[in-house]
Amino acid sequence: MLILPLLLAIAASGCSEPESTAPPLSVADLSGDVWRGRAIAYSGYRNGQSPDGARPSQEQVAEDLRILERHWGLIRIYGADRHGEDVLEVIRREKIELKVMLGVWLGTEPKAAVENARQVAEGIRLANEYADIVVAVNVGNEVLIEWTNHPLPEQRLVRYVREVKAGVEQPVTVADNYVWWRDFGASLAREVDFITMHSYPLWERKDIDEGLAFTIENYEQVRAALPGYPIVIGEAGWATYTEGNLHVPRGGDERKQQRYYDELTNWAADNSVTVFFFEAFDEAWKGTGTEGYWGLFTADRKAKPVVQDAFPDLMPDGPTSPAYPDRIRTAGPELKVPLRVRFAETIPDANVNPMGPGLAAAEALAVEGAEGGTALRLAFNGEGWAGVFFYFGEYDASTATALAMRLRLPDEVTQLELKLEGPETNTQSVNAIDYATDRDEAGWRTVHVPLAEFDRIDPSRLAIVGLWRPADRAGSFVACEVLVDDVRFD
Repeated sequence: MLILPLLLAIAASGCSEPESTAPPLSVADLSGDVWRGRAIAYSGYRNGQSPDGARPSQEQVAEDLRILERHWGLIRIYGADRHGEDVLEVIRREKIELKVMLGVWLGTEPKAAVENARQVAEGIRLANEYADIVVAVNVGNEVLIEWTNHPLPEQRLVRYVREVKAGVEQPVTVADNYVWWRDFGASLAREVDFITMHSYPLWERKDIDEGLAFTIENYEQVRAALPGYPIVIGEAGWATYTEGNLHVPRGGDERKQQRYYDELTNWAADNSVTVFFFEAFDEAWKGTGTEGYWGLFTADRKAKPVVQDAFPDLMPDGPTSPAYPDRIRTAGPELKVPLRVRFAETIPDANVNPMGPGLAAAEALAVEGAEGGTALRLAFNGEGWAGVFFYFGEYDASTATALAMRLRLPDEVTQLELKLEGPETNTQSVNAIDYATDRDEAGWRTVHVPLAEFDRIDPSRLAIVGLWRPADRAGSFVACEVLVDDVRFD
């Protein structure tokens, strides 16, 4: 497989200028040699490392960057933190031929307010101290899209964008899902120097035959909604292994990754669109399911098939991704879990899909007082985002008036995200605890949410009910056990 010699240049879209305010920075201003070449997203956390734990050593970072400079010229990193500074220090000290789009990571406030301020200050400092390496600054990653696990109000984000723009010479951007930019991005587009959008066909249940066309459609929708603004695809990739029913069966695959990379590379080069392929290396800290297998290289730095022609010295000794079982594993009826998930007479019980590094266990248990004698036990470790999806294909709930379930959970959990999602990943969430009754004698609370609360979701086309991220009043993840029973539409 020949990896093409050109992936990116800033989007010379050829579209008309906006009717109102001109874009703050033109395509010509952004174009240049630094944006012509290949681009890739990089996070260096290896097995046993994570953003909240041990970080990579500078020697490990140097090994990674030596690999990447052989084939890419521009990398995207996500935080103005010690790992981010290590990347910049190593590039300068080792004279590595890479430029960097520096990230400023933002979390949910008020809990993350102090860290957000530190990230902004450090992002400005690093962009100035390493001005010969940092070619752009990205402020906030997926903080606006409704399904994010670290939301931030747009007004607050704009204040951070303006602060960074006032403090650096490089162009400044915000990275978020294409849906948010398409539907709500007009105001923010006037604040940034270029738009950074994400596209993931695999997460929207597209198989490889639709992959490239779907990404192109996403890009064109954003371009049509925000004409005249430079657009970068900040993340687009294909995992080599998937778990659960949030994708087409066996959607993750090494050959599919190779095909998507080749096709996206061709299209990007032909259309002068900057694409940061997601991502360089598998990240085990994100879990053993889908999230852990987006890399072009394994976590131990071995080449997957997509890059093996270019890196023959990094050939693996065995498989680079897990093998699928004889059938796709879920924690739902395919495995005969006796969980009562009652929606209506017309559809079967839902498949149950645990997800996220913060979920230690999801299993059906015999529980006194549960419908049918069993309930779903979710054991959260409190160390990261996590949840569970009840996936039932596509269901018409337009005759129902409410979404209901029974929960048993500790008093300290005051926030539990309850999500409805349609087949095109349009989502909306409420706090389940706000709709919960007092506990009965066995400790159960009944949650009863009027469907009118999900006013942005078409009730005739529903695919998923989700429960996410038990948290306390301060918004901190809680290590706890949650029992779920009798999920239904009333």
